[in-house]
Amino acid sequence: MDPIYLDHHATTPCDPRVVEAMLPYFTDLFGNPSSVTTAQGRKASNAVEDARISIARFLGIQASELVFTAGATESNNVAIHVEGHVITSAIEHKSVLLPAQRHEHTILTPDGEGFVTVDAVRDALRPDTKLVSIEAANGEIGTLQPIAEIGALCRERGILFHTDATQALGKVPLDLTNVDLASFSAHKLYGPKGIGALFVRRGVRVRPVMVGGGQERGIRSGTINVPAVVGFGAAVQLRKLEMAEEAARLTSLRDALWDRLTAEIEGVSVHGPRALRLPGNLNVSFDRIESDSLILAMRRFSLSSGSACSSGERGPSRLLTAIGAAEPDVVNGAIRIGLGKSNTAEQMDWLVEDLKRNVARLREISAA
Repeated sequence: MDPIYLDHHATTPCDPRVVEAMLPYFTDLFGNPSSVTTAQGRKASNAVEDARISIARFLGIQASELVFTAGATESNNVAIHVEGHVITSAIEHKSVLLPAQRHEHTILTPDGEGFVTVDAVRDALRPDTKLVSIEAANGEIGTLQPIAEIGALCRERGILFHTDATQALGKVPLDLTNVDLASFSAHKLYGPKGIGALFVRRGVRVRPVMVGGGQERGIRSGTINVPAVVGFGAAVQLRKLEMAEEAARLTSLRDALWDRLTAEIEGVSVHGPRALRLPGNLNVSFDRIESDSLILAMRRFSLSSGSACSSGERGPSRLLTAIGAAEPDVVNGAIRIGLGKSNTAEQMDWLVEDLKRNVARLREISAA
């Protein structure tokens, strides 16, 4: 049997209902949405616009403010393609941090639970600050940032505010009232890979990263991936129906797992806040245990030590170091547990028992 999947922050399985919605657009409804002089093209164009409208309604924005991209990495690069001083945080995704480094930039240090405070942003503002980019939710330790408050500060100062909402969309409610730009990916919410979107508030001007045929308001040229867009729209509609109930269930599973691990295994550290956290997220370290060794030992489960985009890197966790963790057991030994809608309480029982057994065995080996 395949291992039990506990890495839903890296990606999620595509919901079968999403796949069903996509399938006709690979074959019968194959038209190019830019070729509106053909019946096939018009059908494809209508499908794209229907998906755009449904996603926009879920976000509480205008359909014309949503631009489809190949994913959040592209969306982040477009959003941060600005001229002027940029402020971001040390725990952002690399697709935010690396584009920011092309500009005059300030990297904020979060507190010990991963929060970036409004005061920290205020203190970093400069006369030439053009953009502030703070993620809505962190995919490693689950911290939910105060984006409404940070966005309000930026609006008062006439500064653009961008949020990478990739980990938040479909998991927690999103308030984009004070947000000018926001990035999303479908594959984090049971949709297909290779499709995302960028919210660009009306009146905000962005510079395209690549140019061509002028599709998507000239912000993202290229033939639109119609099946993936349809899948994105279908995934968001399912999230609209299922998100609240699933969030409550995953929060309950997560909190019960948190309590059992800290009660039944000695030397456990939990990273990130108890409240204001993604429902299915738990990040823990075990004294005298390296994460790679533990993950390999946990053969019944698919686990990770952090962001999928950094999984090939060696050395201490960039995020845990940024929030002030210094002990080698903490920064080298963290594992991320990402719960999703397929996970059950029974699986959590198995997980605890396997962790207890493997942690004890690995500690015996290290002591020998």
